[in-house]
Amino acid sequence: MSYSIIEQFTQAKTGNEVDNEDKIVITDYFVAVIDGMTPLNKSLYSGVSPAKLCTELLADCIRGFSSMVTCSEAVAQLTDYVKGYYEKNDILEEVYTFPHKRMGANIIIYSHKRQEIWFVGDCHCLIDSRHITNEKLVDTLLAAMRSSIIREYLLTCDILDLLNEDLSSNDLKPFLQQQYRYQNNQLSSPLSYTVIDGFPLITNMIKVVDVRNASEIVLASDGFLILKESLRESENALRHLLKNDPLCYQLIPTTKGLRKGNVSFDDRSYIKLIK
Repeated sequence: MSYSIIEQFTQAKTGNEVDNEDKIVITDYFVAVIDGMTPLNKSLYSGVSPAKLCTELLADCIRGFSSMVTCSEAVAQLTDYVKGYYEKNDILEEVYTFPHKRMGANIIIYSHKRQEIWFVGDCHCLIDSRHITNEKLVDTLLAAMRSSIIREYLLTCDILDLLNEDLSSNDLKPFLQQQYRYQNNQLSSPLSYTVIDGFPLITNMIKVVDVRNASEIVLASDGFLILKESLRESENALRHLLKNDPLCYQLIPTTKGLRKGNVSFDDRSYIKLIK
């Protein structure tokens, strides 16, 4: 391994590692952060978390990458890994017809041999302090909608009520189900987005960043709303946000907020390396 890992951290939003649907993968030639996506309907997975299942499948696939695999080859292999699970369990037709039943993941990968970072979905990174994101418009719109809904609820409820039960989640559910119609949807729409879910990706939404001239790289899932040059600073920034806006509807609106008893609003992962 000709790069050095300086620090790394991953934690479930519950604080319980068994619940963590994020995963960090480190090999001799690749570093990846995988952010598993929980489908609205989990009925096809026999009680197993589809998001965790997906992250494990993708982690296994990355460990088998050849050192010089290209971005397009890598995402094709990752896609085939998930598709293979569908075929093995005879659910391919079901998840094709009903996208909200698919497992899926956002992923960001550093390729040491190719000196590139590959983005599929909304993970983000720092390259020598320069912040690079790959946000989805559909999430931005749903977060803004949720923010307005929360404001209406706060006219008659207090924040503690909504930390116990986020009433906005029921209001958003029909829209979240419709969102899946745009997942890897090859039709041209500003709402379309691409993730690893076993179906062909929207190739022009895969981001590739050259890092040949960079020396310090941070990869993270979107559970870190603010990304800093150290884990400590990133954690402090998240604590500040959750203390001042635990419902996550004002400072940086998101599609979900902190729940009572949880340590954060989402699972989160952070890894810093120096080349």
